[in-house]
Amino acid sequence: MPMNKKYRFLYITRARKIILKLGTKVLLSHHEGLNAERIDRLVDDIVAFQEKGYRFSIVTSGAVGLGMNLLGIETRPTNLKKIQALASIGQSLLMDKWNEIFQRKGLRAGQILLTYDIFQNRKRFLHARDCLSAMGEYGIIPVINENDSVSVEELKFGDNDTLSALTANLIEADLLVLFTDTDGLFTKNPKKYPDAVRVPLIQEIDDDIYRMVEDKQNALSLGGMTSKLKAAMLAAKGGTGVLITDGVVPRLRALLEGQDIGTFIKPDGKYIKERKKWIFFNQKIKGKIVVDNGAEDALVNNLRSLLPGGVVKTEMEFDEGAIVGIFNLKDEMIGMGITHYSSEDIEKIKGQKTNEIPREADKRFYEEVIHRDNMIIL
Repeated sequence: MPMNKKYRFLYITRARKIILKLGTKVLLSHHEGLNAERIDRLVDDIVAFQEKGYRFSIVTSGAVGLGMNLLGIETRPTNLKKIQALASIGQSLLMDKWNEIFQRKGLRAGQILLTYDIFQNRKRFLHARDCLSAMGEYGIIPVINENDSVSVEELKFGDNDTLSALTANLIEADLLVLFTDTDGLFTKNPKKYPDAVRVPLIQEIDDDIYRMVEDKQNALSLGGMTSKLKAAMLAAKGGTGVLITDGVVPRLRALLEGQDIGTFIKPDGKYIKERKKWIFFNQKIKGKIVVDNGAEDALVNNLRSLLPGGVVKTEMEFDEGAIVGIFNLKDEMIGMGITHYSSEDIEKIKGQKTNEIPREADKRFYEEVIHRDNMIIL
């Protein structure tokens, strides 16, 4: 067996903590609602592997689509209030269906609704992780969705592919399975070109990979293959392997047994420390710190902390403890980190040597603006 195929086989067959992401196009057809036959087949496989010690979490779309079906709406609205209303209608229908199917198979499901701020707040992040862990100990299958009925733009994930990648980091999943309407990534659109060839393994997602994609969204869904590749890259950077595969006819048993189906994206595992993984997965920064050339060299090439002397300016207002982007003089983001100081305080001490900064009795003093342990370099 070639090395890449062997690696893929061993990684997938050894995975035990698994997230399954099912999108609207996989779960629903506009006129039939939830496709029970597809889900039954999938749940049968979940039951079989759960008995072997596997743990599954499901990230699911479909709440807005089910709300549309109930009200006879053909095209997904763009108005946020209407989307929120449809989500509130459809979410209970979606969970009713999941509960009904799992109960028939002797399993229980629990609903988890997330907004992006859970991933921005370290304490809430850890509480959510503990809750999901406890559900696993009880043998409950978490069914995870974005809380669309209360999400506003700044708290939205963008799509559930991104949500699944962030959830993979949250629970430190071994494998994220992104079910879609094709069996992985092909060299060109397989629905148009008979000579299209499936890509079985991707070492790294780059521009050449994105050029293979031809996306077309439908009336119900937000994501496409581009969305899945972005989510796969995010999850892989956090150390989770990703498999993009056909969910129209889900073959969970076959893929977990190592059969060569779908496209596997190799995990990176660059950010090993838990806090650094959390920083990396917080893509929505609260502000910017611009550094000079000397500081850029110290951070990127010498793995140093960011000191006040290397700071040129801040942009946007932020508090101490915020996750901020670190930018060079070319306005390129070179890193992210948790700042010890607010933007107001940084503006007072920027450009100064540490021993020149006056100590204030009522404020905690730090030598670094961002400590190396609380920073990642991109």
